[in-house]
Amino acid sequence: MQAFDWFNAAAIVAIGVFLGLAVDGMVDLVGTPFWPMIIIIPVLFGCWYVFYLFLERLSDWIFTGRFFVTKQKINKRRPLALLFSLPVGIVIGVIGAQFGLGEIVL
Repeated sequence: MQAFDWFNAAAIVAIGVFLGLAVDGMVDLVGTPFWPMIIIIPVLFGCWYVFYLFLERLSDWIFTGRFFVTKQKINKRRPLALLFSLPVGIVIGVIGAQFGLGEIVL
């Protein structure tokens, strides 16, 4: 594992911590009158992601002339620490939210 992989894994763990805090916050919404937000937030994010993918394909089509651009895949094995960094970050975020990490971060 190279130094860049360690920096990348640390950044992914940080993103996982924030995702864990968000998951804990959405679980807290279950008992409130704002429970429909649990459905609305992921649906809005999914729509935004589909729109982003469409814009990316559209820009590829404008600049290359092809709507489906074939991208070369590099089958390089990723280090194990890099693969487990997001799930570990989410677990740290959810557990940390139970101990008040959300108030400290925010």
